[in-house]
Amino acid sequence: MLVKEIMEATSGKLLSGSFNDEITHFTQDSRACVKGSMYIPLIGANHDGHDFIQSAFDHGAQAIITSKVIEAPDKDVILVEDTLKALGDMARYVREKSQAIVVGITGSVGKTSTKDMIYSVVSQKYKALKTLGNYNNNIGLPLTILRYQDEEAMVIEMGMNHLGEIDYLTNIAKPDVAAITNVGTAHIGEVGSRENILKAKMEITHGLKDNGILVINHDNDMLATVKEGNFRLKTIGIDDPADLQAENVILKEDGSDFTVTVDGETYDVHVPVAGKHFVYNALVAMAVGLSIDIPIKQCIAGVENFELTKNRADRLLLRDGIILFDGTYNANLDSMKASIAVLSQYEGRKIAVLGDMLELGSYEEALHREVGKALCEKNIDLTLAVGKASEYIIDEVVKTGREGHHFENNEELENALKDTIQPGDVILVKASNGMHLKEVVEELKEIYK
Repeated sequence: MLVKEIMEATSGKLLSGSFNDEITHFTQDSRACVKGSMYIPLIGANHDGHDFIQSAFDHGAQAIITSKVIEAPDKDVILVEDTLKALGDMARYVREKSQAIVVGITGSVGKTSTKDMIYSVVSQKYKALKTLGNYNNNIGLPLTILRYQDEEAMVIEMGMNHLGEIDYLTNIAKPDVAAITNVGTAHIGEVGSRENILKAKMEITHGLKDNGILVINHDNDMLATVKEGNFRLKTIGIDDPADLQAENVILKEDGSDFTVTVDGETYDVHVPVAGKHFVYNALVAMAVGLSIDIPIKQCIAGVENFELTKNRADRLLLRDGIILFDGTYNANLDSMKASIAVLSQYEGRKIAVLGDMLELGSYEEALHREVGKALCEKNIDLTLAVGKASEYIIDEVVKTGREGHHFENNEELENALKDTIQPGDVILVKASNGMHLKEVVEELKEIYK
């Protein structure tokens, strides 16, 4: 991106440097700067990125966008009113100038894994770029688009905590196709109701190109209410009729098999990751692929060969035949229930090690009790839990006569778990990231390596 293009995108003023210099790398982290980088100092609650401008130069940055006048005669320095807004403006400019097909993805749970699967499908036909990790907010999404070189497609994940956030993101990404995996209870404490969560997710259509395509999971009760607007609606499902429907579904420990019918012909599909929720992810990915003219056989190949982003319910094989599922990245009711369902499919003794789901507000007790009920319904043998809200989980478990124990802190939980584990056990460890149950996973990996 040329300096003059950056100035056009941001309405910035060049304080020093050349209009014709080319910037090849963009970052908000001064330590990540390399030769040719542009450093974008952002102002946060605790830090002002402008304090690290010299560090950025020391690491090789050639250019900066700044909201404060600075002198650096040998660098490209562009003055703007707001560096965060400028970041979004640059990304919007790149998106509008590109010829790439853009796929936007959001949902209460499954965004990242569905993004990975869509990327695998899209890559069967197009050179593609995707969101790395969970770079799905007002900083990460623009930085993702600014990585664009000459790709033919971009698969862009969009996250939210509040109403209005996806509206901002989608009007940068301007997707040709959008997908909503589901509407659950994640962030319900912030937005107040599932109806508001649906409203927030549907903001993705605000930036959708006219006559663009929206792919939704029609089995989800909230998404089933969505009607076509200034977009074409494509539905996927398992339980209810849909435009692309999985039939003959077989759920196994190491994956799933099902069939789909497209243009009157039936095809076999294998998903290499366990869980009904991954069948939904596969359907979304295939529906997106079909929407951008990828033949069904290539869509299926993309599903069968996709690679899951690390730390998303990683399945670890430990010593003594112990299987450990690391679901410590995050948790909400839907992902908890999906993980419990996967755990229930195994033959060994099934142990759920759970912590609090955060950011639930007044729904905290009801939703943790729902987790407890799911554990009972799926016949989980033993539940160990930590965290104030997780007391509700254990209460539901022991009410039915099943074994469950609550602990005051992670150390107590670890000690009890080490005394409990037997060869052949299957263990799920899951909680919101703020509960730090990753420490428990690391301890188990060290003991049973």
